[in-house]
Amino acid sequence: MSPTPLAIAAVRLLSPLVGIQGRFEGKTFELLEVLEDGPRVALMEITATPGIRVNQYGNALSRQPRILTVPVLSVIDSDAHPVLRALLPEAVLESLRALIRDHVQPSA
Repeated sequence: MSPTPLAIAAVRLLSPLVGIQGRFEGKTFELLEVLEDGPRVALMEITATPGIRVNQYGNALSRQPRILTVPVLSVIDSDAHPVLRALLPEAVLESLRALIRDHVQPSA
């Protein structure tokens, strides 16, 4: 399945921002990757204590930071995901909102 025009445009807009950090609900996140599938973004929570990664037998291997994958679009309204609204610079957020308006049909 080929990516949607919104996914392509979102990747083009957000990819240069990989590495930015911001706060949401008292937690600090870093943008790790922008994925066409969805489109979604991968975020690393850098303020939390790293979780323990285990193998298939339940034996602890290492501590890893928590990685979240969230959609670029909010599932509640026709806007960017709340984490992205807190993380993105205002100019980029406005560009993302324009993309969303241009590519998403309002629900009836």
